[in-house]
Amino acid sequence: MLSSLSLRSCVVALLGLASFLQVPAYAEHVHHLYYNNIQWQDEDLTALTGGAIAGPSTAISAIYTIPNDQLHVYYVDDVVNHVHQLYFNGTNWSDTDLTSWTGAPNANPYGISAFAIKNLQFVFYVGWDSHVHELNYNNSTWVDSDITAIVGGNLATPANIVAFPTKPNNQFHVYYQDASNSNEYQLFFNGTSWTYQNLTSIAGAYCYTDWTTGIATQNLQHIICPGYGSQNSLDLHHIWYNNSTWVDEDISSKVHGAPLELGSGVGIFQVPTKAQGEVYAFTQDAHIHQYTYKKSWSDVDLTATIGAPANPYFGGMVAFATTPNNQFHVYYQPGSEIYQLFYNGSSWGVQDLTGGHGQASYFSGGMSGFAIGNYQHVFYLSTGN
Repeated sequence: MLSSLSLRSCVVALLGLASFLQVPAYAEHVHHLYYNNIQWQDEDLTALTGGAIAGPSTAISAIYTIPNDQLHVYYVDDVVNHVHQLYFNGTNWSDTDLTSWTGAPNANPYGISAFAIKNLQFVFYVGWDSHVHELNYNNSTWVDSDITAIVGGNLATPANIVAFPTKPNNQFHVYYQDASNSNEYQLFFNGTSWTYQNLTSIAGAYCYTDWTTGIATQNLQHIICPGYGSQNSLDLHHIWYNNSTWVDEDISSKVHGAPLELGSGVGIFQVPTKAQGEVYAFTQDAHIHQYTYKKSWSDVDLTATIGAPANPYFGGMVAFATTPNNQFHVYYQPGSEIYQLFYNGSSWGVQDLTGGHGQASYFSGGMSGFAIGNYQHVFYLSTGN
């Protein structure tokens, strides 16, 4: 089995090959691709704010705060590995160096995750000290907390990190990989104190990927990632808390699906008002698949079915549903362009969102996004200014 560090080594080697082939080997600017209910538009947030250049393959996390519907984007810069926030107050975008503001340790760029509770903002990352840190905006200022030091927990790998709150209790859940053996851990805040759990020991669950995702459905918690399972191949795994214990479910084996692509993005969302879950991932042939849960799992190869572009690269992915129409949207970067797959309730469509319009995307960079009603917001890394 491969560790997350060896996966990262594979990605670094491929980026070196990309450089040899004269493909840009680093990303520079953070872009905002948004649908205003009429058309798609692209804006270069780094150019707008004069903000820091983004680091190579940095993850991106984007949230919006309510009731003001303000936008927040978090990433790691390329110069000193500081965590930055790009913030839209309803009128203008601005850049804030949160590491300088709080005195927090420098960040590993490959994992950053954030969520908001009303206007309170919580950003989690793995620092150079291999500790999981929380940058918290308490409605007055930003503060750094070293969660690993608080709980006495295991050191973390620089790989992907996932964080979200459960409802309605607003308890915090943060997931990361152990640095010594790649076990999957949870950091859990019950409203008073932090604790941690080894999910690999509890459920036999491993994640072997640079891109992991997850959601909460009330108090049920779901982590989706590629991992080695019952088929002795890189399968799609669902690690979930069923309100009693943690369970590891090998989705690929349940649908007799093909092994997954090494290190490529995954996406997840729950269909509003329905007991239905949607997961998207790339298989070994670089095809994008839709895995749907309605009492049992099913698998559709969207590349074969609708001609969705194949994706042989290592970039992130984001997926969500819009309301109130319950339409599905999946965004990924199969090269130098951002594609959308969208389901209108009866059929799937494919759309090249940046071809000839936006800046060329960085095919191994992070992505993030969300919907506010039917307004769609996607954040990605470009190959330059």
